[in-house]
Amino acid sequence: MPDTQSPSTAGEATSQLLKSLSGRVLVVDDELPNRLYLRKLLEARECKVFDAADGATALDLALKQQPDLILVDIIMPEMDGFELCGRLRDEPRTRHIPVIMVTAKSKIEDIETGFERGAMDYIRKPFNPRELILRVGNALALKKSNDALTIWNKRVSRDLELAGAIQRSLFSVVPHFSRRFEMRTAYRTCMAVGGDAFDIISLPDGKHCVYVADVSGHGVAPAMISSLLKATASEMIHRYADQGPAEICNALNAVIRRRIDNPSYFATLFMAIHDPTTLEWRCMNCGHPDPLYVRAGKTIDSSMFSGGGGTPIGFPFGDEKPYSVDDEIWFKDESDTFLLLYTDGLIEARHAQTEEECGKRIEPLYEQLVADPTIPNKSVALLDLLESEGYQLGGDDCTAISIHMLDPGKIAIEQTVPRNIYLVSDVAKQVSVAVMECGISQETATLLQLLVMELGANLVDHSGLNEGDSFWLQIRVDGKTCQLVIVDEGEEWNLEEALSHELDEAHMGERGRGLAITNTISDRIERYRMNDENLTYCTIIDQEGE
Repeated sequence: MPDTQSPSTAGEATSQLLKSLSGRVLVVDDELPNRLYLRKLLEARECKVFDAADGATALDLALKQQPDLILVDIIMPEMDGFELCGRLRDEPRTRHIPVIMVTAKSKIEDIETGFERGAMDYIRKPFNPRELILRVGNALALKKSNDALTIWNKRVSRDLELAGAIQRSLFSVVPHFSRRFEMRTAYRTCMAVGGDAFDIISLPDGKHCVYVADVSGHGVAPAMISSLLKATASEMIHRYADQGPAEICNALNAVIRRRIDNPSYFATLFMAIHDPTTLEWRCMNCGHPDPLYVRAGKTIDSSMFSGGGGTPIGFPFGDEKPYSVDDEIWFKDESDTFLLLYTDGLIEARHAQTEEECGKRIEPLYEQLVADPTIPNKSVALLDLLESEGYQLGGDDCTAISIHMLDPGKIAIEQTVPRNIYLVSDVAKQVSVAVMECGISQETATLLQLLVMELGANLVDHSGLNEGDSFWLQIRVDGKTCQLVIVDEGEEWNLEEALSHELDEAHMGERGRGLAITNTISDRIERYRMNDENLTYCTIIDQEGE
């Protein structure tokens, strides 16, 4: 039986379209009768209409009124429709407004020119009113859809930026200092959120556990998994640290497999536990890129980190507890050596011109950096060097963790200093003597003595430490480079407020003056707040004889 309803239904739909439109339309035509006719035609369909007799007026109206659609006559004096289309497209505030050409020109070259200048559609004169209304209706519907998509994209972008800020707060790049090593981190995501995870956790008896992980894929899901992995790893490390990294990784693997019901998502991971008593690192490699280990300025064969393990965390196949003690890697904590942990975003970064992967290029660059004691954050410097050589790091998340195992022979002095101004003064004098014994000039030694005195006095007077409290101080000398580290558990300082008062007589001799002096003395000064501790790291380079 024929479908007698279809023509009627189609007619009703078309009729409805012809009855009502919703939008703001700018009509541009140098002939008044044309503008009046189009205005009447569009206003009868509930459009709000603006009109302009020339291109200059049209540009001004488009900027002020921000219409949803512009109908442009091509043949106009002074500025024709083609030029107007191009200028609308080139102006950031109007390029999103769709343009329909209304033209008597029929050559395909003219129509192509209109499209090249930014028009989305065209109507030939003399036009059929029904066709014009249909095309205007389609253009307005498309504009409305694009506007809704733009609003949605902005909302998603804001949400991702907020999520990224929250996630970055979970993954702190604040340096970590222990009596045996210094750790520096660089962390860059290819999107607002990232799928890398890392942490260093202090354990009883002076032990530390450090790890870096890389969740498969990109986007929101890997970012959520990386945050889950960090929280779970922290719990498992505290629970199973005494049993070693194999047991930690087994527990972590079991939890991630149970919580992530998707075989596409898993994480490579490298974990290491440092024991200051035995001076050993105990490691587990779960399918992660092998670290770089630099001794005496040269990279040691990284195959020492390969072998057992191998299965990524959360890998959906195989045993739930795939790791054993036999898979663990042990190596000695040797003085003045460096360990670099990183994710594959570094080695897979491609050169902008040659398209070659970075790969082995990391080794010589890292060796170059570890040879320079004046560079504090060798992880950040490594990423900067790779980019300066033309490698594009934006294709994947990039994390690098540089661990410097200190040379006791380069530690001039290390003390826990009570909160007492007289004892601070005594330690400051000891610092001066100790660094001169390491070959530092008397002038620089005096500056270091003043630096310790000012920082110590600020801690005594303004840190909120109690009478029986203390702070930890370490000074290292490497050639002509002196590095001072102070860690205290005092109140968090508002450094900006203190420095803003440094010229105020009411604050002279107070924190503002002290900070101004320490900033002047130091070639580089870093201040951080982490885990209820303040960390101050100063570098002074002895210039005598240079």
